[in-house]
Amino acid sequence: MSYRILVVDDSPVLRVMLQEMLRSLGHEVIAEASSAAEALQAFSEHKPDLVTLDISLPDKDGLTVLKELRRIDPGVKVLIVTGNDQKGLEADAMALKALGVLHKPFDASELAAMFEKLAAKLRGRRP
Repeated sequence: MSYRILVVDDSPVLRVMLQEMLRSLGHEVIAEASSAAEALQAFSEHKPDLVTLDISLPDKDGLTVLKELRRIDPGVKVLIVTGNDQKGLEADAMALKALGVLHKPFDASELAAMFEKLAAKLRGRRP
């Protein structure tokens, strides 16, 4: 199944890499954002099936963005993508109902495995 995805990361290189990986898995990247403000605007405009969300953004942290996305759409599906290995981060993300946490660096096979793991949760978003 293919998903419409919003990619949020402050690194242009990672956004491009992630978009290429997602497209190779058959998904459509409908928008990208490099900041919390851009992410919230793009989410409201495009209503993606899934948001890949970095924790470290220039204007707000990703967990705050996740809370704000939940206010816009309580059913939002978010996959945290982070290079931060701080203890407790994954628990905090899961407490905010993130679907999962993918740690940087990762490759296409790790991304594909994450999508396999999340398939049932992602299907819940589709009409």
